[in-house]
Amino acid sequence: MCNCEDDSTIQFPFSKMVLPHFFSTNSSQTKRALAKFSLFIRAHFSNSFNKPMLTSTQLFHSKAIPELQNSRWFCFKNCVSLLQHLREHKGVDFGRTLHSLFVKSALDKDVFVQNNLVRFYGEVGEVQNAHNLFDEIPQPSLVSWTSLVSCYVHVGQHEMGLSLFRGLCRSGLCPNEFGFSVALRACRVMRDPVMAKLIHGLILKSGFDSHSFCSASILHMYADFRDIGSSRKVFYGVCFGERCEALWNVLLNAYVEMGDVKGSLKLFHEMGHAAVVRSHSTYTIIVKLCADVLDVELGRFVHCQTVKIGIENDVVVGGALIDCYVKLQLLDDARAVFQFLEEKDNVAICPLLAGFNQIGKYKEGLALYVDFLCEGNKPDPFTSATVASLCSNLETELAGTLIHCAVIKLGFKMDSYLGSAFINMYGNFGMISDAYKCFLEVCNKNEICMNAMMNTLISNSNYLKALELFCGMREVGIAQSNSSIRYALRACGNCFMLKEGRSFHAYMIKNPFEDDGELGLKNALLEMYVRCRAIDEAKLVFKRMPMRNEFSWTTIISGCGELGHFVEALGIFRNMLGYSKPSQFTLISVIQACAEIKSLDVGKQAQCYVVKAGFEYYPFVGSALINMYAVFKHETLSALRVFLSMKEKDLISWSGMLTAWVQNGYYEKALEHFAEFQSVTIFKADESILSSCISAASGLAALDIGRCFHSWVIKVGLEVDLHVASSITDMYSKCGNIKDACKFFNTISYHNLVTWTAMIYGYAYHGLGREAIDLFNKAKEAGLEPDGVTFTGVLAACSHAGLVEEGCKYFEYMKSKFNSEVTINHYACMVDLLGRAAKLEVAEALIKEAPFQSKSLLWKTFLGACSKHENAEIVDRISNILADTELNEPSIYVLLSNIYASASIWKNSIELRNKMVEGSVTKQPGSSWIQLAS
Repeated sequence: MCNCEDDSTIQFPFSKMVLPHFFSTNSSQTKRALAKFSLFIRAHFSNSFNKPMLTSTQLFHSKAIPELQNSRWFCFKNCVSLLQHLREHKGVDFGRTLHSLFVKSALDKDVFVQNNLVRFYGEVGEVQNAHNLFDEIPQPSLVSWTSLVSCYVHVGQHEMGLSLFRGLCRSGLCPNEFGFSVALRACRVMRDPVMAKLIHGLILKSGFDSHSFCSASILHMYADFRDIGSSRKVFYGVCFGERCEALWNVLLNAYVEMGDVKGSLKLFHEMGHAAVVRSHSTYTIIVKLCADVLDVELGRFVHCQTVKIGIENDVVVGGALIDCYVKLQLLDDARAVFQFLEEKDNVAICPLLAGFNQIGKYKEGLALYVDFLCEGNKPDPFTSATVASLCSNLETELAGTLIHCAVIKLGFKMDSYLGSAFINMYGNFGMISDAYKCFLEVCNKNEICMNAMMNTLISNSNYLKALELFCGMREVGIAQSNSSIRYALRACGNCFMLKEGRSFHAYMIKNPFEDDGELGLKNALLEMYVRCRAIDEAKLVFKRMPMRNEFSWTTIISGCGELGHFVEALGIFRNMLGYSKPSQFTLISVIQACAEIKSLDVGKQAQCYVVKAGFEYYPFVGSALINMYAVFKHETLSALRVFLSMKEKDLISWSGMLTAWVQNGYYEKALEHFAEFQSVTIFKADESILSSCISAASGLAALDIGRCFHSWVIKVGLEVDLHVASSITDMYSKCGNIKDACKFFNTISYHNLVTWTAMIYGYAYHGLGREAIDLFNKAKEAGLEPDGVTFTGVLAACSHAGLVEEGCKYFEYMKSKFNSEVTINHYACMVDLLGRAAKLEVAEALIKEAPFQSKSLLWKTFLGACSKHENAEIVDRISNILADTELNEPSIYVLLSNIYASASIWKNSIELRNKMVEGSVTKQPGSSWIQLAS
């Protein structure tokens, strides 16, 4: 240090120039004052400026300078005040420098300076240095103990703070009101009611219970523990005249936290009668009550009260009102309050933006944020995160990127909360690399940002990467919570990784989670087993669930349906009705099950429940009902009634109704329906609708209409869709133009089983059996595994072409390789093949060995073969078999009658015709039509 001959040179620049600005509330002036202080220290005490001085034993020691000790400015008043201000502004480096001056001037031995230094180091976060200083105090005073306890509580080390508080009590000193308050705060945070009550008893014994500071702390403590009874005793134990506003507000907040509307309002009115001024804080608390209990009338009443006393434009009260109206879903009222605020800040706009995001008004929310910026306001990290969510749902990549750039420019720290918002935003845009860059930039990564990244990866089908991230959590010291495991289970389910999913199940059993997260975990586990088609394990998990919600029931019902256990799915649904209310997704699975088992009665019951539960106007439910009724040909009008009753018709419902017409042979109605669809300009025909229209044209054998739709398909670029391509192939075949069918089939660059099968059926319709077999062999050479539909086409082709040997070969091949897929239609094709070849005995033997309970279809097919060969003897035997099962079937009567007539057995033929008249069995008349050129 340099020697200063004149003390005034030290006093003037520091005490008269720096200190007045240092204690200014203006931050820019404070920065200038700190800069002047720095220059002053460098000029006069350069030898000690760069020395890191933490404890007295570590400090640079030199002989005390008499000039410094006797200088007028270097005294308690100025230096301790400066140290206190440095504490408030977290001026660590300047504080250390000042500490070194205390040591050089021998002021560090003064207990007053030591206590202030302890408080300084504690509040700037260097609690160990504070503790080291405390240990060097020979006889710590009450202030010393209280300061150190406060330091540890301030930095969140509450357990250590309470340990020191016990040391204070054992030292023989009695804590004061400040020490008791700090200890109670530590108990509140640690959720230790036993220790808190012990301290309360010590307060009573020491006589500090009447002190307002202690009373407020005790009341706050009981309120945090939700002990409303003890809170009331403490409150009413304070003399009426000494109940300050803080005590009223603490008790009022306790009632609000408990959701006690009656008690809260009663206390609020008592506060008014007690002549206590109800300030902004009071109204903020009561507004929170309105939001918590979702009481619109109460919210408007409190709002009127704030208007009456003129504080509705206050930013704190206004922010609370905005949050209240947002939670009540009154966005217009919330926006009106925001517009009239005297000062619009981030606390006010953040809940309003979140409200717009929740109700789907993303553009309005983004416009409000732009206006907020145009008024000269600057966002904070929380507002930026909310706006990122708005951009995410709005799917505005440019706006989202601009928000991210603004965050970087403003210098915000990319913490877990802000980083998660941008990870989710980029994930919704499908920009996985940008999301991962944000993830890498997050400082102090925690479970929140990890889960956001895992969710982004899973949403974009990067399941293995999500599992890698999950496994890496433990390596970086982040706990794997129930949320993380849910994401991992979802990834396993989507990847069909049953083995890994079972490993997570074992981990859950060994490490049970809290009850709050158990239901979510069980649901995720249930969904994983369903997706992996392990239905037995899914049922076991479902059975052992102590608690189930709508998602649990829906998952197991849909899982049974996906695996073909439709009757069991309906049984589970009936059980569900006694425990949980089904959602629209539950009902969709139930309706689909009714369609699969062709249970019309149960389907109509399900529709009645849909109407009763208020789901009849949901598009997805309506579409499911249309598809169900489409299964039954005589219920097509019921499907139409459902369609017409729908308030909002989407593309799926239009397509479902069109398919219903086509599926049940109402081809003209289907084309009329398409013409009506064309009048709805908001929808464009997709591959499903065009495919159904082409099928309608093929059903009518209307080649010109089919060509028109083929042109339409080419125009919109859907000819590459294999479903549409197979419909076009089928259309040309059924319209008798096998040449164009082959030509179009050969233009398809990539074939799948559907297109191969369509062309095989085309050859079968035209009696080109050899071509159908050759095409079937080419499909097998291409690596495609034929299914039951493909084999039906091949057998039909053999039947129409009279290829008995080939037909028998493929039938036996199918039985040996795909026995589970053999249906009655395959047996019918073989009966027809053998019957056409006059091998009636072999055909009859095949029918008898067929593994079906009802064989009426096979006997009808056999009768058709008998009619071609006029074999009346076999007809007598078959007619007796069909007499009971198909008594009212007109086609049987007509077929038998024609066979007898062909064999000149007129008596039997006339008897059958008379039975038709007596039994009122009428044959549906045939019809034919021609297309006229317009």
